[in-house]
Amino acid sequence: MKKLSYLGIFGMLCTLAFLSFSCERDDICVEGSITTPLLVIEFFDVEIFNATGEEVLKNASGLWIEAVNPNTEVIDDVTVIVDAIQTEAQSISTVSIPLRVTEDTTEYRFIKDYALDENQNQQGNEDIITFTYEREEIFLSRACGYSTNYTLDPLNGAAVTPDSDNWINPNTLSGIRISETIVQNETVTHVKIYH
Repeated sequence: MKKLSYLGIFGMLCTLAFLSFSCERDDICVEGSITTPLLVIEFFDVEIFNATGEEVLKNASGLWIEAVNPNTEVIDDVTVIVDAIQTEAQSISTVSIPLRVTEDTTEYRFIKDYALDENQNQQGNEDIITFTYEREEIFLSRACGYSTNYTLDPLNGAAVTPDSDNWINPNTLSGIRISETIVQNETVTHVKIYH
């Protein structure tokens, strides 16, 4: 009789052990898991930098950022931008933006002093920046999927399209610089813009 109860307890322990080891930890992607990092951009005062070499943060006034060819989705016959960056213009000195995970370039419109006129047309000084990079997909887990890290092209990783009224100097020495080519976290500045 005692043998039977020991066998029963042993059987239950084996069943519990089997059940607890059959569930993998990575079946759930916990909050705070590593994700695809954003590109961190800081804005600096170009006049102070040119005069002293000192980098002093300077807000870009009324800044509006939008993708040149945004991902869209049609919902109830209305086209909606899926990857919108912001909902209103802001005066900021630091911004974090996503790069495309399926392409090696991403273009954004950086519009300074953004406003809408009475006909809802955009007003402001628009500069287009093209970010060029290599992608590296990293498998995280079954539940979390993949994360993409980027390596910016050190020479042309952030290029401003020249126009007649650039607020960001297209010159890579006094307008836009790559300070960190590897984009794998959001704790460092990757691109510096002097204006």
